[in-house]
Amino acid sequence: MILKKALIWFVLVLSGISGLLSCGKKKDLPAAETRSFYMGTTPWPADFTVNEVDSAYNFINNHCDIVSHHFDDGIPYEEAFYNRQMPAALLQDMNTRKTRTAVGKKIFLSVSALALTRTEKPGYYQNTPVSDSIKNYWRQLPFNDPKIVTAYVNYISWLTGQLQPVYINYAVESNASGWDVTQFALYKIFIAQVYQQLKIKYPSIPLFISFIVDESNEGFSFAGQLISCTEFMGLSAYPYITVSSSANGNTNPQNFPANYFQKFIDLSPLKPLAFAETGYIAEDLIIPSFNLNKQGNTGWQKDYLELLLKLCKDKKAKLFIWFCHKDYDAGNARLRTLGLYQDLFGLWQDTGLKNENGNERPAFNSWINWMNKTKIE
Repeated sequence: MILKKALIWFVLVLSGISGLLSCGKKKDLPAAETRSFYMGTTPWPADFTVNEVDSAYNFINNHCDIVSHHFDDGIPYEEAFYNRQMPAALLQDMNTRKTRTAVGKKIFLSVSALALTRTEKPGYYQNTPVSDSIKNYWRQLPFNDPKIVTAYVNYISWLTGQLQPVYINYAVESNASGWDVTQFALYKIFIAQVYQQLKIKYPSIPLFISFIVDESNEGFSFAGQLISCTEFMGLSAYPYITVSSSANGNTNPQNFPANYFQKFIDLSPLKPLAFAETGYIAEDLIIPSFNLNKQGNTGWQKDYLELLLKLCKDKKAKLFIWFCHKDYDAGNARLRTLGLYQDLFGLWQDTGLKNENGNERPAFNSWINWMNKTKIE
């Protein structure tokens, strides 16, 4: 009996100690860190090879909770307008995106209604075997022509049906400072009609426009004129190229003007924030044809990423997209051998979270740390 009582007492003591330790642990545990926004990249590869395409999707599937499927290759006007089968190149591209994106991964659809200049209509979808007369017919139609509106809405609808996105940026980088005022007036009509028709078709999907963040009065004014046609404050930012604080080449983000991003956010502060695309150089950017000689390093890249992620946390943002996960020096080299390279492509070459050799930069570690925070609504 004495032995039994002793055992019971021993068990109770152990239980009490265990309970005290357990209570202590609960009190000491920090609150789980959270973020309100999805984090992702585009599947832009470091080179146009199967291995690098695999690498891009592996990064998305392992280190992102959303993928940005970004379409910026022109519009299949004829096929979209008449609801015909899409061009073979587009079908192949779509199949690659769908089969390589992990099941259950959230999809962000981002489509440009503009050419790469961001101040004019896009051309016909590349590698499409249609006659020059058909291309010329669509080229001469103004932005506000009902056929252009219908073709574009049908194109967005086809992409939406294929990808089932949670968000749609239906007009990438719509506020470039170089717009001709008369042409922009037509574009505004186009945007308003596209938004109205898409909202009827997809009432439950947030639709938005992305605005280029810069310090020009013109770009800011153009953004303000389109604000009624966007549900998120969508931003596209590559400040190292134009920010006034980098005039002498120094791209340290700590030198940014105080209201650099806030000015755009304040255009409509009640709209949720979404970084539709961004990136930052980790190496020097020297492109003589653009008079660019900017200093870049891995520390400043990390600081920039942290700056924006903290801004997203503070503003309870919905989305954050870093454009490419790895430097694409090899891709640009291949384009040069094919005679397809443009200096424009060099602007983002060294913005990867990994360098061209696949080595992880400090910004990669920041990315992983933020990805490990619990995503909440």
